[in-house]
Amino acid sequence: MKEVIFVADMFLEDYVGGAELTTDAFIKSMPEGIHVYKIHCTNLNVDFLKLHNESHYIVCNFARLRDEIKLTMCKGFDYSIVEYDYKFCKYRSMKKHEIIEKRACDCVEQLHGKINSAFYGYAQRVWFMSHGQKDIFLSKIDVLKEEKCEVIGSAFSTDNLRFMESIKDNKKNDTYIILGSESWIKGTQQCVEYAKNNNLKFEIVKNMQYRELLNKMSRCKGIIFQPLDYDTCPRIVIEAKLLGCELKLNEYVQHKDENWFADQENCYTHLKDRADIFWRYYV
Repeated sequence: MKEVIFVADMFLEDYVGGAELTTDAFIKSMPEGIHVYKIHCTNLNVDFLKLHNESHYIVCNFARLRDEIKLTMCKGFDYSIVEYDYKFCKYRSMKKHEIIEKRACDCVEQLHGKINSAFYGYAQRVWFMSHGQKDIFLSKIDVLKEEKCEVIGSAFSTDNLRFMESIKDNKKNDTYIILGSESWIKGTQQCVEYAKNNNLKFEIVKNMQYRELLNKMSRCKGIIFQPLDYDTCPRIVIEAKLLGCELKLNEYVQHKDENWFADQENCYTHLKDRADIFWRYYV
């Protein structure tokens, strides 16, 4: 039996976010013959790596993974990376970097960026959320080779896809949803200003249970989502599309012009095989 170990800052039991939901969808769809473990970045150490030196590690969000561990893994461990944002930048956003430091992101030239660049370069596979994201990585990281890269995008569990299909035809009201987020990149206040400037009725939603949010979106006219920098494949935008909502987006939603996102039917078809494509690489 092949052993695969998922490594992440947080898993779904810690935080219900888009990255964690996608990681969980991969874990729950593991094929027969693969034994999956999970470990938090803060708990991964050299002793654990040596004990599980024949395992394949799938590293998801790794902001809390120590540089010592990254460098150790580069030296001979089998691992892949599922990249949800832009961790070659210490702010995970080049525009945020520029705003805070008043200069263009130069992280790939600094120690932090060099270590993370090596970590991407030595990975057997780097999975990306969108083609735009992949292209930016390839332009920034010289040691990352395109043949090691693949765009997988957000993944959904079969149960959640079925649930959305069952409510997608709910009667819609005249309200737009805005995600209430403390994260700078989600641009909550900008979305509110957009709604006001365009005389759109809106409601800010936050701290809702996942399916409660899906139910609410299924009855809303649309969603306003306009991040302040590149958002690689925002899950809430996909969910809104699957639920038949109108979308008020900006250019920073990176997957919005990909072919699979053109209409609702294509979205369902595309998403149903994401996990299978992911696991096909490992079996």
